[in-house]
Amino acid sequence: MRKLHAVFLLLLVGALGAACEPTYPQTDDATAADATGTDATAVADAATDTWTAKDAADVPLSDAAPADVPTDTPPPDVPDTVADAQSDAVSDVQSDAVSDVQADAVDAGGDVVVLPVSATNIDVVGLSWACTGTALPTLATCSPTELSPALLPGIHVDLPFPITYTDVPPSSGTHRPVWGKWGEYVFLPEQRWLHNLEHGSIAFLYNPCAPQTVVDALRAVAKSQPADNSGPFRWVMTPYPGLPSAVALLSWGHIFEADCVDPTAMAAFIAAHYRKAPEDEASPGAYEELWLHNWP
Repeated sequence: MRKLHAVFLLLLVGALGAACEPTYPQTDDATAADATGTDATAVADAATDTWTAKDAADVPLSDAAPADVPTDTPPPDVPDTVADAQSDAVSDVQSDAVSDVQADAVDAGGDVVVLPVSATNIDVVGLSWACTGTALPTLATCSPTELSPALLPGIHVDLPFPITYTDVPPSSGTHRPVWGKWGEYVFLPEQRWLHNLEHGSIAFLYNPCAPQTVVDALRAVAKSQPADNSGPFRWVMTPYPGLPSAVALLSWGHIFEADCVDPTAMAAFIAAHYRKAPEDEASPGAYEELWLHNWP
């Protein structure tokens, strides 16, 4: 009888112990949460809850984000890149000057047309290509001068970074990646026509104070040059403030200067230097601000 009582007591104690033991959910070992005090899943959840405020300065990760935490949206007027910042700065500085560089040009029909310049074109905005001194005389004869300055590398530099030159005019060197369309311009900056020279063309420059008869004669020389197996003669023509002579012809690395238009001497310069450049490229460029649409 005593043995039966003992067995009964052991069974009773075992049943009570089993009823008091906690139960744990069945989880896979790879995803089981750490029950030692730092629940990795809970930490990840907290981080996710507050990460929408990652753009706000000094916002700590916590279990609950403050009610006034800004959303994940950049503040207004903040440029995404350094290039955007530079472009915005140039635009802000130059926007008021756009009207100062709109040129009045006379087209073939004698009508005045307005040719605008973009606000970020720092090679043109703020410059003047009008005659600011004494008008140059018209000469019947003159003695041309030819120069061959040391060649400089044709490095490409984008806007809005400035390019300056020590030679007046330059015949090689750093320039913009986009060259000008062939033909005449109200004004074409050297940062553009240098690239045209690199493609084998001839630039026809004239002093803004040169007589109109000289400018007309210079244009006639440019337009009278024959085509060749690459297509029409490649040329650009523009006034050049500060030109030390009345007119000049330039190829890549060579300069012809004169105080009058001598078609024979100019033809000889063209024959010697046309298409003698690092890149023999016949296609016109995409730059066309202040272009007069008179090519070929």
